[in-house]
Amino acid sequence: MCRIVGGFEIEENGLKNNIEKMRDTMINGGPDDCGIIIKDEIVLAHRRLSIIDLSCYSHQPFCDDRYILVFNGEIYNYKEVAKTLQNKGVNCVARSDTEVLLSSFRHWGATCVEYFEGMFAFVIYDSLERKLYLFRDRFGVKPLYYYYDSHCFLFASELKALMAYPKLQKKIDEVALSYFLELGYIPAPFSILKNAYKLEQGHYLQIDLENIKKQGLEKAIKKVRYYDVKSYYRINNCFDSVCFQEKLHRSVSLRMVSDVNVGVCLSGGVDSSLVCAVLKESGYDFETFSISFMESSFNEGNYAKKIANILGVKNHQFLCSLEEAQNIIPSLPWIYDEPFGDSSAIPTLLLVQNIKKTHKVALSADGGDELGLGYDRYFWAFYRYRKYQKYKNLSFLLKILNPEIMVKLLQQCGLKVGIDKFLRIKGQLDSKSFLEHYLVEITHLRREGLRANGLPILNKWQIFDSDGLDYFKQMSYFDLQNYLSEDILTKTDRASMNVGLEMREPLLGKELVEFMVSLNPLENLIKQEDGQVISGKRIFKKYLERFLPRELIYRPKMGFGIPLEQWMRGNLRHLLDEILPYAHGYLDGRFLEKLIGDFDRGERVDFAKIWYIYIFCAWRKEWNI
Repeated sequence: MCRIVGGFEIEENGLKNNIEKMRDTMINGGPDDCGIIIKDEIVLAHRRLSIIDLSCYSHQPFCDDRYILVFNGEIYNYKEVAKTLQNKGVNCVARSDTEVLLSSFRHWGATCVEYFEGMFAFVIYDSLERKLYLFRDRFGVKPLYYYYDSHCFLFASELKALMAYPKLQKKIDEVALSYFLELGYIPAPFSILKNAYKLEQGHYLQIDLENIKKQGLEKAIKKVRYYDVKSYYRINNCFDSVCFQEKLHRSVSLRMVSDVNVGVCLSGGVDSSLVCAVLKESGYDFETFSISFMESSFNEGNYAKKIANILGVKNHQFLCSLEEAQNIIPSLPWIYDEPFGDSSAIPTLLLVQNIKKTHKVALSADGGDELGLGYDRYFWAFYRYRKYQKYKNLSFLLKILNPEIMVKLLQQCGLKVGIDKFLRIKGQLDSKSFLEHYLVEITHLRREGLRANGLPILNKWQIFDSDGLDYFKQMSYFDLQNYLSEDILTKTDRASMNVGLEMREPLLGKELVEFMVSLNPLENLIKQEDGQVISGKRIFKKYLERFLPRELIYRPKMGFGIPLEQWMRGNLRHLLDEILPYAHGYLDGRFLEKLIGDFDRGERVDFAKIWYIYIFCAWRKEWNI
């Protein structure tokens, strides 16, 4: 697990002079070693967190007489890949996954990624053909940004490393800002800065340096999609318990390959309990780590402790209090280095800080909700869509009526509806497809809010191909492609790497993911007697019945939220007043005044909008943009 940065300039020398500073902005993610190589006009730099092969043999940049590699992540099946290479006559000694990765590229070229089980972002320079390759793993576990203009091409694990390049043009991309205020994260390929991008999951870039002078830099960059899980979503298999157990155990066990101790995050929910149960069944020794809250409606700590006791593993609990949150919130803009609105980053940061005191590697349970159809919003969206089909003809009326007036009239009639709920209903009645209906369900600052702030209303999702998929599969596929990689996995990656902790994803093994998404959705849904779906993760829960009592398995989902709105109405209220001047130039003053006023008066307000605006303003202040 590491951090990488590099690139090249066109007729300039600033990168060579600044690469060390750029690299060391990410020192927390790679405190154990570092290196820089300059070859031709290419500059490659690396910071290392030693997990597999603790010797200096895997020092990076890692190179031979032709190729130079910088690599962030882990190839869990590297020994299997080495055997495959050896059977093909390739001399490959599997001392580290770094060595196997380079040997694989040398033999197979860009198709080497098809053999890897793991999380990775890596860059290889081919000095013979003068080509630069950038890869990101199948599900976007590890990040990779890149930036280019007429003067340079840069890449880095984190945006802060790019922003340390003195000639970088730091201008906010308003399209990315729109997506952030809608979703709370910025989906790939966008980033908050113009000319800067996230490489999408399952993609690689190839830059032909010989063609730059002939065609220009932009035409010399080729993007290739090497993996798309969509073909597996189009299958509707029946469940096979033996196959499931085999793929689940392999996925989890591979993530235990390490030369240091591995801990496990245990929330008390289904997914993390499943990971712990599989590890216990496989005979591993491990300790678990949990977050608790004083507020009972957010606290799963007691459940985590009960589960740990039943499984016979040690559980460490840490309290996320208001005081802890106050200490963490100011650090969010630096750690995430572009606006990031998932407030569960706060307890995540507290958790990893404490795990790091005794461990360098921990397992999460990210991806379980997408694979097992576990989000409550899936069911809200499904039932609302079926219900609203009866009232589609009302959508034209809602378009011409003033939303504020309509809300007041409805409230006078005794209906508990606020402006945000009204706009959701309006947007969903007007939706042209189920996926569009779902997107209204999960967005916060919707079209009306973007329009009020003069922000662009561009729909990246219009080109999102989910044709032929069941409604539940459409939602799962969308989230796997966007929310999982650019929110959930981003949250854990930045938090853990900020303290030099490697976080692994035992539920995201390639074969397990493909097995789960290929199932008929009904296999994963739990139904009431009248036939109505009430929850997901049927397969996970059924497996857990072998280890835990039903009352711990079949309880209502709580998620990993925090009482942030409650805190912001009290001791944290001053944060808004201190930061709102940084909204100037991007957000409308009258819109903000009304939104904050409604919040202070206790009216029905989507608090996520307020938090996202706070985060954007705090980010502008931190980075002086």
